[in-house]
Amino acid sequence: MVRQIIWIFTILLTGVQAYAQSDLNEVVVVSADQTPVGFENLSRTVTVLHRDQISRIPASSVNDLLRYVASVEVKSRSPFGTQSDISIRGAGFGRTLILVNGVRMNDSQTGHHNADLPVSISDIERIEVLHGPGSSVHGADAFGGIINIITRGGETSSRMSLSAGQHGLVDGSAAVGFQAGMIRQSFSFWGNRSSGFMPDRDFRTLGISSQTSFGENTTVNFSHVDKAFGANQFYGPSPSREWTNSTLVSLKNQFLGPGSLNLSSQTFYRTHGDRFLWDIRRPGFFENHHRTHAVGSRLTASRTLSDAVSLVFGSEFGGDWIRSGNLGDHQFFRSGLFVQMKYMAGSNSSLTAGLRWDHTTAFGGAFNPAISSGWWIHPAVRLRASAGHAFRIPTFTEQYYADPNHQAGSSLLPESSWETEAGIDWYPSSLWLLRGNVFYRWEDDVIDWTRSSNEDKWQSMNIREVDARGVEVSLERPLGTGALVQIQYSYLNLISDEFTLLSKYIFDYPRHSLAGFSSLSLPLGLSFSQRIDFKKRNDGRNYWIVDARLVRDFDETSVFAEVTNLLNTNYQELLGVDMPGRWFRAGFTWKIF
Repeated sequence: MVRQIIWIFTILLTGVQAYAQSDLNEVVVVSADQTPVGFENLSRTVTVLHRDQISRIPASSVNDLLRYVASVEVKSRSPFGTQSDISIRGAGFGRTLILVNGVRMNDSQTGHHNADLPVSISDIERIEVLHGPGSSVHGADAFGGIINIITRGGETSSRMSLSAGQHGLVDGSAAVGFQAGMIRQSFSFWGNRSSGFMPDRDFRTLGISSQTSFGENTTVNFSHVDKAFGANQFYGPSPSREWTNSTLVSLKNQFLGPGSLNLSSQTFYRTHGDRFLWDIRRPGFFENHHRTHAVGSRLTASRTLSDAVSLVFGSEFGGDWIRSGNLGDHQFFRSGLFVQMKYMAGSNSSLTAGLRWDHTTAFGGAFNPAISSGWWIHPAVRLRASAGHAFRIPTFTEQYYADPNHQAGSSLLPESSWETEAGIDWYPSSLWLLRGNVFYRWEDDVIDWTRSSNEDKWQSMNIREVDARGVEVSLERPLGTGALVQIQYSYLNLISDEFTLLSKYIFDYPRHSLAGFSSLSLPLGLSFSQRIDFKKRNDGRNYWIVDARLVRDFDETSVFAEVTNLLNTNYQELLGVDMPGRWFRAGFTWKIF
């Protein structure tokens, strides 16, 4: 009955006519649609973190930045971006699609590597978070939403940063750029290391990236990151260690085709290596070596048919394969066709409809439709509604993995979901924005690791049905360049009446999340920012986390002091994996020229 009510509500909202318009036009978003869309025309729930805001946030990694979106859950096994599981709207870490400049980063070995990103926080221009299904746009894995990380482009300046802190922490980055004729070249380097806040929780990261632009239409990107870290408690009651590395190469072209078609092509190669030692006291015992590869190519064509109608269509193909001592050697190929049409009913409302067909050689085909609508019913009020389908195929780990604590299932099915959403954006003044959303998602054949008792091994299996219901509310007010106050709250409830086994991942979620962020300008050239985060998890655990940063700006230099977990809270984001207490660091950033 609830499903039917929500569907009727969505259809009714989609048919409403609007008569007013907002003057806002400051945000461009590409993760929610096939082509850039002005903020005033968005019909989906999208959150954007901009460069000026990112520079003031007390965060040390991409993973930390995502904590500023209440509906995004970042469950870290270790700080400073060493390893994290990222999910949106409770859809699970394997059901969130992560992109870097539009390139798929989800790893076919395991979703635990999806956030193993070859990106430095200092290189990020903005982060776009699409809430809700996105398979009609980007294919598999986009159950809860899409995270698209956009890096800086065309830089010809140089900068560096360096910081140090407790537990032997050293963290730094540097970038240099120049231009020669039509060619713009930039390089970026970053790294960190720490002795760890507890035994076997040390870490070390080194990364490098390069961007080469030929004129305005052709860009080549290369990036690589290498990590080594103690993995005590990560996957079981054993002192473990892990080494990972990730490399990404991509080529993007934009050009004008026949019939005034705007064409864009993107080709990429990504590889990820993972070496895992179950027990550092017993080298060779369940020591796993994995290497995944992914290639892909995407061609997108867009055309404006009239003042009211625009059309986007294209194709995508590629493949994934793995060579592993534990999982074996496997591969599959994937292809997709997509089309999206946008209709503008005057200047006040829009309707977007999309359809994508995906096929994998391992699991066959899947159709993924989506529809969304947004309209201004008043100069200060916009209503939104959407519905869409998403799917995901099992990872190689879910199909083939085995260790002393886990045994993969043998006949897993792909997952699928439908989600409906209704939302409102209210601007009570030119400075305030209040947003609210309600959503309902029902998932079929959801994959989880389960067991009957604590004495049994975890086994991967399909759960027939899981329903998710949620509410999201946010309030924000800008306070000048880079400064704002923001409060976000989300409620989530997952239900599976027929499921009686112990679940490792699906039902480990925050029922209530509250995130507050403020960035303020102070006298004497100082600025202060802080994050307050509250989680009440489904199993009853709850905790408060407070981070803060103080910055003093000079002409070309900024000096900062930062403390994470100011309250010294004892907490676990992943059950059984301790997180660090209060951690202080200080440092500087310098724009050289």
